[in-house]
Amino acid sequence: MKLAFTKLQTKGLFSGLFASGLIVTSVAASVTASVVAQSFLKRVLNPPTLSNSLQYGYSQATIAAPSAQLVHIAGQVGIAEDGPNDFESQGDRSFDALVAALEAAGTDADNVVKITLLIVEHDADKLAYLVEKRKAVFGDTPPASTLIPVPALYAPGVLFEIDAVAVAAGDN
Repeated sequence: MKLAFTKLQTKGLFSGLFASGLIVTSVAASVTASVVAQSFLKRVLNPPTLSNSLQYGYSQATIAAPSAQLVHIAGQVGIAEDGPNDFESQGDRSFDALVAALEAAGTDADNVVKITLLIVEHDADKLAYLVEKRKAVFGDTPPASTLIPVPALYAPGVLFEIDAVAVAAGDN
């Protein structure tokens, strides 16, 4: 015996499944599996015995999965021939360049395990900008981070540089 359902009966069946949570549960399980699959390359650690670094946009430690390939991104700077070259403008362009280099390597900001920030004439305003920028770029699983104030970078006018170590899937 072959069962045939009308459009109305099918709609009612799916409405019942949604109302019961069976379809939502399946979708949620699928989304959870996807999130786990995306984050299998690194794990962040912020032990309660150390200061709360997440409020500043970095983690105390990160662990790369054994199956991950390491990706080393050279220092990225954001000085421009035309346009503003204040600290924040250079910082924005530097982070944009970092993200572009990560994409070229087959990974993304979620998979960065360590960054180093070099800042000329470091002060509280620059630190506040970097705290917000790290949060915006790296989200809830930020990398470990080292900030180094320096007297100068490679050329006059360069105020900021960022390099990174990231992980990528082993088949990249």
